[in-house]
Amino acid sequence: MWKLLCKALGALLILYAGGMLGWRRGGAAMRRVQVLADMCAFLEALQSELHFRCGRTEELLACAQQAARLTALPLYFTDLHAGCGLQTELDGALCRTEREIASVTKHEERALLRGALEDLGGCPAKEEEQRLAWACERLKKVLADARGAAAQQCRLYRTIGLSLGGAAALLLL
Repeated sequence: MWKLLCKALGALLILYAGGMLGWRRGGAAMRRVQVLADMCAFLEALQSELHFRCGRTEELLACAQQAARLTALPLYFTDLHAGCGLQTELDGALCRTEREIASVTKHEERALLRGALEDLGGCPAKEEEQRLAWACERLKKVLADARGAAAQQCRLYRTIGLSLGGAAALLLL
């Protein structure tokens, strides 16, 4: 009797573990969608800051970062200092962000963010607004595709996780 009870408990634990593995993997697929949505929100906030407010580049970046209220995109623009080393600091902050999101985003998506922010402050505000709008539109198209793919991947991973856990549980019994 105890042997059967232990087997049943072990089977339930294996089923639960398989399901949780599928759920975690599905959550990782959704993280890309969250990062892309945060990229779009940040670029829109920065475009708005450029349009309605004149100021130094580091102030605009910090205000846009605070206004966007990002949840999944790590940005480090609040600590930029004014001066001749701003582009170097901006590049360092972008590299740090790219390293942290490299596992969930594609190179082209990170290149869009870098291209929009790389030479910020180097040309007239109107041109920068246009460049930010272009990058944001491209990211929105990528985001729409990613949402569809992520929903499909979530279902797939969850189903596979539960199926593998169920199969392993049946083998245990």
